[in-house]
Amino acid sequence: MHELSIVENVLEIVERQRAESGFERLISITLRVGILAAVDEEALRFAFEVLIEGGPHQGASLEVEKTFPSARCSCGKSFEVDDPIYACPRCGAVQAKLTGGDELEVIRLEVE
Repeated sequence: MHELSIVENVLEIVERQRAESGFERLISITLRVGILAAVDEEALRFAFEVLIEGGPHQGASLEVEKTFPSARCSCGKSFEVDDPIYACPRCGAVQAKLTGGDELEVIRLEVE
């Protein structure tokens, strides 16, 4: 279950921010998670609850913002990807580069 190590890393980020800014506790955290990042949201939430229990962030909430695959073709067209072959809907080329859907990042902290 790599979600546990993901949450451990996220909480390390929170602690670094707490040391830098001096906030008392985390109220909520929002993560942007692309569906291609292979993260099980239920396992992520479970790991978060387990790891904050009894600590300074107990009671904090976890928000997850999902992103979906997107690509950009050399012809300049950006498009959502719904097939493993990233064929451009404008020119039909299959050399498009993935530009989204694999994110895993902290995008917001609400603190007290």
